[in-house]
Amino acid sequence: SVKTWRLLQTAGIPSPEPVLLRSHVLLMGFIGKDNIPAPLLKNAVLSESKARELYVQVVQNMRKMFQEARLVHADLSEFNMLYHGGDAYFIDVSQSVEHDHPHALEFLRKDCSNVNDFFVKHGVAVMTVRELFDFVTDPSITSRNMEQYLDKAMVIAAERTAEERSDQDRVDEEVFKKAYIPRTLTEVSHYERDVELMRSKEEESAISGHHDNVLYQTLTGLKKDLSGVQTVRFLFPSSAFALTPPQVLVLMSCAQSAEPELEAGTPEERKRMVKEAQREKRKSKVPKHVKKRKERVAKMKKGR
Repeated sequence: SVKTWRLLQTAGIPSPEPVLLRSHVLLMGFIGKDNIPAPLLKNAVLSESKARELYVQVVQNMRKMFQEARLVHADLSEFNMLYHGGDAYFIDVSQSVEHDHPHALEFLRKDCSNVNDFFVKHGVAVMTVRELFDFVTDPSITSRNMEQYLDKAMVIAAERTAEERSDQDRVDEEVFKKAYIPRTLTEVSHYERDVELMRSKEEESAISGHHDNVLYQTLTGLKKDLSGVQTVRFLFPSSAFALTPPQVLVLMSCAQSAEPELEAGTPEERKRMVKEAQREKRKSKVPKHVKKRKERVAKMKKGR
């Protein structure tokens, strides 16, 4: 829809611009040069350095799409990106879903896998599917620390060559691709067991150097020991919740936003208070059709 494309444009993701909508036909802006359409990323000739640059750009745009546009592409691959002017343009978002779709996280995980598979073929040392998935969904990553986070992630990826990856690493990757991902903490039934599992794995990692954590830790913004929520901004102005996991009834990062705290007395705060007052007023508001019916009854009684 036009709305979907507008969301991508607003988030700053390279994509065709919607020009005109007539009935069920959407006219999009042309991506290309001298009347020659831009090639699919699949057919683009890329050097290894350019492929690495594009990989970083694509994963950043995947995060923007998830965190800012509140969408998951759901079919992202080299077949649904155009290469133009040194950038990768996202196309074919007709099947994209909003972040609260029941299968959004499964689609996102598949997108991560598709993107990694393509860039591996071009010699790029990519993150694991789980690392990329965490990068896209992690609520603790901000514009201030994103560049540092990505630099570190790419250094780790470069040091972990295909030859050095153990059989266990490959198994973990396949397990993650098929693992069930809880959307809310209410779907997590054995968090106490997972805490113990995490602690035992951290002890093992200190010896073996192999690190892992509970699947939903990053998604939900939980602290490492699952004792509460990290100081990240959720749907509400108050950013930190001193709650235990069963009490936290918020969606994972896909339902979180970076809404700034409002100072008392500012125009923004007054506007928010007015909206809340109007919302409360609407709860007790008598529906228009009920009000008209009462007026008609009153007139009829008065006419008698």
